Amino acid sequence: MAYKSLYRAYRPQVFDDVSGQEAIITTLKHAVEENKIGHAYLFCGPRGTGKTTVAKIFAKAVNCDHEPKPCGKCESCKAIENGTHPDVIEIDAASNNGVEQVRDLIDKVKYAPVQGHYKVYIIDEVHMMSSGAFNALLKTLEEPPAHVIFILATTEPQRILPTIISRCQRFDFTSLTDDEMISRMEHVMKQEGKTYEEGALQQIAKLANGGMRDALSILEQCLAYNDDHLSVDDVNSIYGILSMDDKIQFIKVMLSQNMEEALKLVDKMDHNGTDIKRLTYDLIDILKDIIIYKNTHNDKILFNLTKKQAESLAPYITSDEALQFIHLFVDASEKYVRAVNPHIYFELAVLKVCNQDHDQKVSVMPQTQTQEDDDIPSIDTQEIEPEEAPDATVAEEPKEAQIPATAPVEDKPIINSIDEIDSQKPPVFHDDNEPEQEENTDYTDLDIQVDIDDIMNILVQADKHILLNIQEKWPVIRNYMTQLKVAKYANMLSVGKPVAACSQAIVIAYEFMPDVNAINYYKNYRALESLLKEVFGKEYRFVGMQMDQWLELRKHFIVLMRQHKLPQPGPIMLKHIDSHDLDDTAQLNEAQKFALETFGKDIVEFTDDDE
Repeated sequence: MAYKSLYRAYRPQVFDDVSGQEAIITTLKHAVEENKIGHAYLFCGPRGTGKTTVAKIFAKAVNCDHEPKPCGKCESCKAIENGTHPDVIEIDAASNNGVEQVRDLIDKVKYAPVQGHYKVYIIDEVHMMSSGAFNALLKTLEEPPAHVIFILATTEPQRILPTIISRCQRFDFTSLTDDEMISRMEHVMKQEGKTYEEGALQQIAKLANGGMRDALSILEQCLAYNDDHLSVDDVNSIYGILSMDDKIQFIKVMLSQNMEEALKLVDKMDHNGTDIKRLTYDLIDILKDIIIYKNTHNDKILFNLTKKQAESLAPYITSDEALQFIHLFVDASEKYVRAVNPHIYFELAVLKVCNQDHDQKVSVMPQTQTQEDDDIPSIDTQEIEPEEAPDATVAEEPKEAQIPATAPVEDKPIINSIDEIDSQKPPVFHDDNEPEQEENTDYTDLDIQVDIDDIMNILVQADKHILLNIQEKWPVIRNYMTQLKVAKYANMLSVGKPVAACSQAIVIAYEFMPDVNAINYYKNYRALESLLKEVFGKEYRFVGMQMDQWLELRKHFIVLMRQHKLPQPGPIMLKHIDSHDLDDTAQLNEAQKFALETFGKDIVEFTDDDE
């Protein structure tokens, strides 16, 4: 037996098999049951949504003698299914659109049906008929013999004469949802005995764009590529589609303004045969989802992204930027129709995105370490020039160094409730009390003693992956500079660079000593710590160093590491901060200390009572 395509082999034969179009199916079923059959119907809608299929099922129903109608088993139903029924005539209006063909049809209409109850004319692509042919059909369509039913099918109802439309019952077929198409494809795969990944069917449904016939055609092609097991990679390979992770990473590269890397990726896509038009629409869909998520934080209403994917991209882009990029890609897509090579316009859109002047741009592409420094993966190596191996003799490690920090603030945190603030956009900080008058602190003159042992303790526990994660998200802190009460603290942190990190603490390097003093100043510490917790979702202790001091300390750390003389790790302590915490509680009485131990310093507040 000759092979039949999937969309033909699994074409619905009864009303209950049709995917979607519930309202249309219900109306037609009731019309058959109650014997209220119209003389002319207009089925219009996108391609592959079931217009011709439903027309054939309806033709079966009106000519079937069994219940439920159509039964799909009687002689009449089988004949219509095989295309051999003498009373069901399918006409392709694209090739039979002249006046003479219509006149021939009109001459045959008057004859009674040979086998069934009704003679059904299914005219496909009826919008292709000429005006003369429409006019010739007009009178017959208005008053046909009682045994004749016309079903006109079209994808472009706007091209049909209004006088024709007004004489028909119009049914508008809608695009199928992804879930409806996936459900049908799952049925087909089960019948074919094939295994598949759920994501593969989801990708096919997206490619089909609401057309069931397109979905089954794509499915058939993918099965021909890999008949053993259908995977997402198979679908992506056949149709030149980037994975969602690749598309998100491509957006991050553009956001980082790394034009060189972005152009390399575009060239790679072109070389691999990526469908630029489809990629453009995919990028637009992703950016739309980001706007929705940043404004609603409800992943259930996203069209393409999962919550995890949205959270991975949302911190690096504002809604305004996303809208601006959407306009650039929409403008490019409009030019694809007229372009011989759409790649040019896509590349120009990418250049415009990379060329945007974002004052608060996030660099989402973390710097990579050189192979030479792979043996010291825990701390930042970007600021050190390659040099010869250090001498075996090392000066004794200094115990203390003057290291500084930014602007004073009240001792209690300025963030009342981190849990009530969404992590994906800068929070609005509330403070029920009027802020105290700020000190006029000159950070240049501060003498803050930072114990080098405390920093070495962080370095011996440092982890490269933690550092890279912090470096990647560090520029997000700049977004908080729009919040009045935390702007100065965001500025203090953002001008520094994380150079080492462990699970509990971060070392931040600064170019100028006043910035170091500001970050290490105990009166700023709690507010800065709260802001870090808001950005990273967990508490980190931190210490600032001047960049020159950091480079020297790092060299010394490498020497000790190679000599196996590093100190043993211990609890994270910062004496320049912890000593002030002790001083603050030294003057408390027993009742006050008990209150602090019981409820915590964030809740308890002591006031002077002069009465």
